[in-house]
Amino acid sequence: MYASGALHNKVLYLAKEEDYSDYFESTTNGIICLDSSLRIKNLNREAERICGIDRARLVGKRADNIFKDYGQKFLRVFSLSEYDDIYTTSLKINIKDQVLYLHVDTLKLHDSSGSVSGMIVIMQDVTAVRAAIKQIQTTQMLMSLGELAAGVAHHVRTPLTTIGGYLQVMLGRLKDDQYVVRRDLLEMLLGEVSYINDVVKELVLFAKPPVEMKPDVNINRLLEQALLLTFKEIGGEKIAINKKLTDSIPTINADSNLIQQAIVNIIQNAIEAMPDEGLLTLKTWLNADLNMIVLAITDTGSGVASEILPRVFEPFYTTKLDRMGLGLPIAHRIIAEHGGFINISSDEKGGTKVHIYIPIVDGRLSHLTVVHQQILNLQ
Repeated sequence: MYASGALHNKVLYLAKEEDYSDYFESTTNGIICLDSSLRIKNLNREAERICGIDRARLVGKRADNIFKDYGQKFLRVFSLSEYDDIYTTSLKINIKDQVLYLHVDTLKLHDSSGSVSGMIVIMQDVTAVRAAIKQIQTTQMLMSLGELAAGVAHHVRTPLTTIGGYLQVMLGRLKDDQYVVRRDLLEMLLGEVSYINDVVKELVLFAKPPVEMKPDVNINRLLEQALLLTFKEIGGEKIAINKKLTDSIPTINADSNLIQQAIVNIIQNAIEAMPDEGLLTLKTWLNADLNMIVLAITDTGSGVASEILPRVFEPFYTTKLDRMGLGLPIAHRIIAEHGGFINISSDEKGGTKVHIYIPIVDGRLSHLTVVHQQILNLQ
């Protein structure tokens, strides 16, 4: 049986080495065979290349002596006592001034009596794959920055064009350095300047929220305040509200203003998804396993299309012509600054579910969690 097949099927008994000799040299994985004393019996060409060694000089020598300069993490691969029959790890090693990233699988071999007769170490050089992934991530980041720049340009250029146009007209009508300006024109210009200021403030909030952490923040209270604030701003008289808030939920360390802003942004999206009528459901509970508070905000709107869902946290990505598309990205950024995360799912039958996870810092709860786990261990 080939070594890769043994790994996949967790078969650890290899009767004859010649059964896999063809695979041994042709595979793109590096393979090292050792006996029960950790002496090298054989290694293939790819293992030579990866480890930067000459196999003709190494057969019969102990692996821990050969690889003593490769670091403790690499040497642990050859330790028979530290793991079960199969051991898997990822390594970063420096060989001859070249950094390599390896995925390593080690299999203990057993003879017909069940005793350990040696081991096989299978090494896969994933350096090129890692470099490709990093390049893709860099490309995606640059594309996101390009879209961000385009979004900023779009939302700032339009009001600036309006302001510039009217100023040119006013300049052309000056007589003796005097000009009478209508009130509505001034109000319009001030409105455009205010819009630009809002764009800048939203960008600052998205780029780096000014977090001021304070203790004893009550999530239920913030949720109630956000709800009142949102309905006061955008209405929603035809929307029914279903609240299921856990009373005994612990307080957290947080910036209450920022958390409230994040909740407002999400509730606003939910209300706008139900322009005629609908049901807004708000729930809070404690996830003791994650040591996090969970806020669930659910609407009965049209839901989010599957092709849009992966992009909802991208800045300036919006299907609403009268919106900047920064509401959800800012909410996501704020929650991330608090060590939490947001999960959004959409029902095929309509409606969107938003789950906000915020970690808690409560020594008493941590103690109770440890005690609970100890009780479970005794059962």
